[in-house]
Parts: sequence; structure tokens; C-alpha cells
Amino acid sequence: MSSASSLAPVRALARSPPRPFRRGARRLARAPRAAASADPSPNAASKLEGAAAEAYMATLAEDLTHLFDDRGIDRSLYEPTVRFEDPLTKYDDIEGYLFNIAMLRRVFDPTYTMHAIALTGDWEVSTRWTMDMSLPLPWRPSLTFTGTSVMGIDPATMRVATHFDTWDAISTQGFFLETKSPEAVAEVLRQVFDLTVQPDLETPEYVVLRRYAEYEIRRYPDVVVAETKTGGESGVSEGKRLAAGGMTGGGGGGDGSFNPFGALAGYIFGGNAEEKKMEMTTPVFTSDDGKMQFVMGRALGDDPSALPAPNDGERVGLGIRTGGVFAAVRFNGVATDASAAEAERRLSERLARDGHARKPGAPASLAQYNDPLTNPIRRRNDVLVEIEGFDNARLDL
Repeated sequence: MSSASSLAPVRALARSPPRPFRRGARRLARAPRAAASADPSPNAASKLEGAAAEAYMATLAEDLTHLFDDRGIDRSLYEPTVRFEDPLTKYDDIEGYLFNIAMLRRVFDPTYTMHAIALTGDWEVSTRWTMDMSLPLPWRPSLTFTGTSVMGIDPATMRVATHFDTWDAISTQGFFLETKSPEAVAEVLRQVFDLTVQPDLETPEYVVLRRYAEYEIRRYPDVVVAETKTGGESGVSEGKRLAAGGMTGGGGGGDGSFNPFGALAGYIFGGNAEEKKMEMTTPVFTSDDGKMQFVMGRALGDDPSALPAPNDGERVGLGIRTGGVFAAVRFNGVATDASAAEAERRLSERLARDGHARKPGAPASLAQYNDPLTNPIRRRNDVLVEIEGFDNARLDL
């Protein structure tokens, strides 16, 4: 995983004030106002606003792109006594702050992506971000955290005086030894000891916009796919099928002989007009509207019409799997119709609880990453449902 940071377009987002933060985040980030008011500068502005706020946020946003690269952040933007706190760590000066960044870079190989930056108080700037990490352990765990950074600015020096990080995956914010909450440690351990494995095959890239304790919200791109019906010649009228039973045969044809997985595998392994053999990718998508899809490798381009025509043109088609914002829940084991439907039910309940709306009429999909010989404990299965009206710039969800 790359250690480079990236910055999404953020300038326009600064003009849209967020909804209220969690109480814990406000507790620390507002502290410098009281301290600064004891000895105010006669020329100090009453609050950060207008062009000054825009310029300040642009500087801070650009600097944060260097959070984990060789240049690093500009320490002159921070008070020597800057107080940093997140759910796992707490430091009371710039040296501790920089030590924490260096430790993360050295051990976890992190990637930081900022999604939004906004003025959230008179002397307060907040960001929304995703941070991806990896650990050099035998099972190669990947860790993802999403959340906000709430930064209090000292009006006299225009430096960051406090930096308070929140995580979307926990409800009790603040340093765990002070809050006495086990949530943050439990979240880290849950990700470290997720033993599901993703094979070394090309896979569609996605961005995790929110990671909650029980599910994720991701942004997927459009991808080119080869697809077929899981219901075979009899269509999907025989019953919707979410799990890819075609991987074990019995795809639902009239005589039970149609194997949708075999039909798609035949296409990419030479069953096409050019006898072209293409690389296998992961995952295999199946949806409850009766489709199974193989994702075509990026090297083949983004135009399905440029791919060789399938020999079995009646059963195998080429098209686009449309991207968007999807909620996803992961489970291991052998994926069956029952286990996939239960995962979808739980996901729908969580979305309703958290105020996210499923897109009406959009099918649920199952993404299976592993071959049938993989130990069921290590198999990765994701159920995906498309959501609508999601605002990634919001700092409170």
C-alpha cells in the first residue's frame, strides 16, 4: 500500500457549514479560545472568516497532503504546545505530535485522503478523512479508519493549538485511558484479526468513505464486466439468487446443467472470437436481479465493445457495472442464499438506524473474492447495496 497522501477537491466544501459535532470533539477543540482571550492582541480579528479563512484552509489542506511523505507537515503551522488527542493516543507538544506521525508511517505504511475541510467555529477548522494502513503480519491485515479532525486555532499566532480526532467506528470519542471505553481498542483488534483474505488478483479499486463498526460506505468506479444470468435459460423467474451457486454447478437451467460461473470463465479463458485468454480478476459479483459478473482487467480498457465477442453470445454479454456509493458488509464462510440474505437484512437495518437511504429498486449484490478451495474461515464475502443522497462532505456522519 502506498504511503502517499491524496487530497480530494475541498475548496467549495468550506462554504457549507456542517451539522453539530459529537460532544467529545467540541470539548477539546474549543479550549484554545479561552486561553487566547486572556491576552488578546489589539489587532487580532474577532474570528476567522472570509478570504482569511479560505487562505488558511487552503494552506492547511495542502500541508496535510504531506502528512506521511518524506517532506512531512510544516511544524510552523502548529503551536509548540499543540495538544493532540485521538481514541488511542494523546500528546501535549509538537514533538509528541510528530513522533506519532513518524511511528504511523514506519509501522503501518498509511495512506491519508482528505475529503472535506470546513470552518466549524470562530477559530476552529475541521476535516473529514480516510486513512488506510497495513501491517507486516503473516495474514497481511489491512486497517481502515474514517473520521474527522477538529483543530482549534490560536487567534494570536494563527497556529493550530489543539487537534482532536474522532473515528466513525466508535461512539465514545477521546483517549481511551481517560474515557475508560474499550471501543477504540476493540475496533483495532477487530480489523487486525480479520482473517479473511483477498487473493493476489486484480480487483476494482474503491474508496472507503465511512467505516462504521458494523459496515462500510464505499465509492466504486464504473467497471467493464462480462455477465450472464444466474437463472440460465429459464431466466430469473424460478427465484432470485444472491449467492453464486453456479460456482458449484446447477445454475438454474431447465435441466440443471447451466453453470453461470463456467460460462464466464469459458469466455475469459479463450471462448471468444479472438481466442484471447484474459486474466482472472476478483471478486465475482452476483445480484438478486439474476446476474453474475466477472470484472475485466483494467488493461483491457473501458469500452466493452472493444473486447472480443463471446462465442456463447446468447448467454454471455459484455457491459458496464455502474459505480456509485454503496454500503457494504463483510462476512466469511461459504456464501449461500441464506447467509447473503441475512447479511443484507442486517445491513439494511443498520442503514435505516444511521439515516442512510437505500436507492429504490437497486439490486443487492454479493461479491465473492475466493476460490472454492480457500478455507471457509478465510473466505471474504461482501454484500453491497447502493445508497442515495450521501453527502461525503458532512462532518457529523
